[in-house]
Amino acid sequence: MGYIAGTISESRRQMEELGVKEGGFLRPDSAADSPDLNEIKVILQAKQFVEAEEAERTDSFVDAEKKISDIDQKIEAIEAACNSNLEHDLLEGAFRSALSKEEHSLVVACAKELETRAALNSFKTRNQIAEPAHYPPDQLFHFAFLIMFVAIETVVNAFFYQGSSGLLGGAVVALCVSVVNMSLAAGLGSMYRYVNLPATKDKSTGYVGIGVFIILAFVMNLIFSTFRVQYELLQQQVLQENLAEPTTAMLVTAFKTAVADAFSVFLLKFPDIDVMSFVLFFVGVICSGLAFWKGYTHDDKHPGYGEMDRRHKATEHAFNDAKNRAFETAVAKVHQIADEVDELRSSLISSQRNSHALKAQVQGAQSTFDGNVRKIQGELNLVIEAYRGANRATRSTPAPKYFESLPNITSEVNTQRVEDLLQAIDELSRKSKSIADDKVTMLGNKLQQIRNRIHQLVQEDFQKYIETVRQSATASLRAQGQVQNVG
Repeated sequence: MGYIAGTISESRRQMEELGVKEGGFLRPDSAADSPDLNEIKVILQAKQFVEAEEAERTDSFVDAEKKISDIDQKIEAIEAACNSNLEHDLLEGAFRSALSKEEHSLVVACAKELETRAALNSFKTRNQIAEPAHYPPDQLFHFAFLIMFVAIETVVNAFFYQGSSGLLGGAVVALCVSVVNMSLAAGLGSMYRYVNLPATKDKSTGYVGIGVFIILAFVMNLIFSTFRVQYELLQQQVLQENLAEPTTAMLVTAFKTAVADAFSVFLLKFPDIDVMSFVLFFVGVICSGLAFWKGYTHDDKHPGYGEMDRRHKATEHAFNDAKNRAFETAVAKVHQIADEVDELRSSLISSQRNSHALKAQVQGAQSTFDGNVRKIQGELNLVIEAYRGANRATRSTPAPKYFESLPNITSEVNTQRVEDLLQAIDELSRKSKSIADDKVTMLGNKLQQIRNRIHQLVQEDFQKYIETVRQSATASLRAQGQVQNVG
């Protein structure tokens, strides 16, 4: 806290009164050659204020000396970093270092992608496939329609199978019938895809599938239709015999009769079925056809091709993710080098500003100190003059000789330290300016070179690096004896 103006001059009136009093007693003696106790007391008070100002200035100078040391160390560190960046090509090293950390995961992912691609190409070659794989993006959603068909067939057939058990009993029977009917049809539809493969064995399997489907679609739905008739007769028998539910033996007998009636068609003996059973037959055949188509299209028409294609796409996606991670890591690293060079340029420029600001701080502290000391000296002079004037006016003898000169407290102030500080700051500024003049332009050119090189690294060199990764992955597969056609 600086000196508060008026603190010493507050005692002016008191000193005038003391001057009158002392003059009346003819004190101090005319032969005295030094101030009396009244003046000494005020002078000591003024010196205490000057010492307080000196302490505040000293604290400011100590802080400035510390900052000079910090700025000097920072300038030396900046110069060393500048020399390192200007003398060495850190960019490519940082780029390679960043990529090397991702190299293992890249080679592993690339090897898996090459392996699955080779297997896919080999499968396409063996089976003479030229077009890309086609399959539903979501197989669960694909089969959701089949579940919907089962539900529709169940609802429709529930009315046909209802008897004494009502709609609920009919629905249970209809659900069992529908699940068996459509599951077999979907499975045979999937089996029919083998007709698209070139091998005779595979084609035979496909033709067997559609042949069995045609037979089963006709026979199974005819059995279910004739069973509906037998089931209706069975329900009447249950009512006549006053049973709660048909027994297992009764159901087995009814089903055997339905099967016999159905197969009698091949003997050109058509079973006796009603209109509702006839409708049931056609509903079943239509649903079987839809289920067969869903089974055929649940994956690519070439069995195994869709699965291999999905596996290859998964490994391809994983390899692309690994490449993106490596690319982003490398780009971040090279941009970090560019940012460091740019930061060095900024630090050189700011170090000069810091030196100027520090000099202004020291000069400001000295200016404040000088101003406060002048105020203290001025107020001390006013008080001493007031005391001596009152003393002269009152006494009848000549005033002491020392009354002719005022006490000077500013002669004790040391200005050497501030001069040393300002000299040190000027040397720091010259050093900072010399380094900045020498390095800033060079760093600017270096930064431009780095930015131009970054484009080449991330575009051309990265692709070359990925090619070496492919070569390493191929060598790894070759060592394992797994190299196949990856064209």
